Amino acid sequence: YAMHYPVEDLYWLSHIIQAEAGQQPLAGQIGVGNVVINRVNHEDFPDTITEVVFQKGDRAMFTPVESGVIHQVSDERSLIAAYLVLEGYNTVGESLYFVNPTIGNGSWAAANCTFVIRIGDHDFYA
Repeated sequence: YAMHYPVEDLYWLSHIIQAEAGQQPLAGQIGVGNVVINRVNHEDFPDTITEVVFQKGDRAMFTPVESGVIHQVSDERSLIAAYLVLEGYNTVGESLYFVNPTIGNGSWAAANCTFVIRIGDHDFYA
């Protein structure tokens, strides 16, 4: 494949996709990647994939960063999903957040953002 972006972007995007959505359908994996890219392009978030993935406030924005799971090897599906995201595929529109409602029921995103779509075990919000 021809790459039109830094290999570091593919690396960290595939890792966050694997950590957050490794067992989800491809559309859900792409959706998690879309959330990262949407944040990169939004004024309220950092300007690079790496900075978005590792952004912290009181705690890490993504649970796998806090737990260390982000450093596990990503599989082929997650790499493909990351590649597709970087090539412009989008399954969740302008979503900036996602949550698994069975784990994060009553989440901040559900209370404060517009529901966009449910894919697999994740709800996506703009």
